[in-house]
Amino acid sequence: MTQTTSPAYYTKRLVLYMKELWRRREFAWFLAMGNFKARNASTVLGLFWWVLNPILLSLVYFFVFGLIFPGARDIVYLMSGMFVFHFSAQSLTGGANSILQNSKLLVNLKFPRLVLPLANILESLIGFLVSLAVLLAVQAVLRGTVPGVSILLLFVVVPLHFIFNLGLASIAGRLAVPYRDINNFIPYFNRVWLYLSPIIWPLSFLEADAAQSFAEFADKNPLFAFISVYRAALIGHPLDPNMLVASVLWAVVVGVVGVGVFVRYEGKIARHL
Repeated sequence: MTQTTSPAYYTKRLVLYMKELWRRREFAWFLAMGNFKARNASTVLGLFWWVLNPILLSLVYFFVFGLIFPGARDIVYLMSGMFVFHFSAQSLTGGANSILQNSKLLVNLKFPRLVLPLANILESLIGFLVSLAVLLAVQAVLRGTVPGVSILLLFVVVPLHFIFNLGLASIAGRLAVPYRDINNFIPYFNRVWLYLSPIIWPLSFLEADAAQSFAEFADKNPLFAFISVYRAALIGHPLDPNMLVASVLWAVVVGVVGVGVFVRYEGKIARHL
């Protein structure tokens, strides 16, 4: 085994890369804020559009699927799942565009390219945290309840969700540069992902005999675990420890694989731009 292929060599490179990424943390933050302000500068509602989009979708599904699934008539239930899904879907879409939309930065500046998908996730995180505050307000008005000590779970699940989304964004950014058509595929992937997640349909649907084949792989969906933990933290659902463990595993696996694939490829990005 040569020095350049030994585990110690790659570990050293990773440590140096993380140090450089940390040194560029302010750059990542200002890039995220700049994109955030530019994206909302031409609209009257600005940031509220990040919250309004999943709210409007929740209302649409509330009126349509509420007639089919009795459990889906709870708008708080719908919103709690839609906000979580929207965070991941935005991260996937933004990650695919993060490199292509910043090609001039890549040509003129030297910095860890992971800064770009990271800035995208930071931008989405701000909107997501605002949406959680809106969810709590809606729950207080419609249900007359607020979460208790369970809300502390947010300090666990939000960082895990962030790491998971960073992995997603990194994978999308890695693939979108040499394969531009992936941007056309992602909206369809997100739509299927939405329908396979426990957002529109209630969990009781999995108990029906007709849904047994669907139930066998439904909990393999990473958002199944994340949404379960968020609902335990925010709207009073019982916490399933298995879902918390699954969230940790998904965050670690997708985060490590996504970031690793991206970092290993980033030296070849410029040739495809």
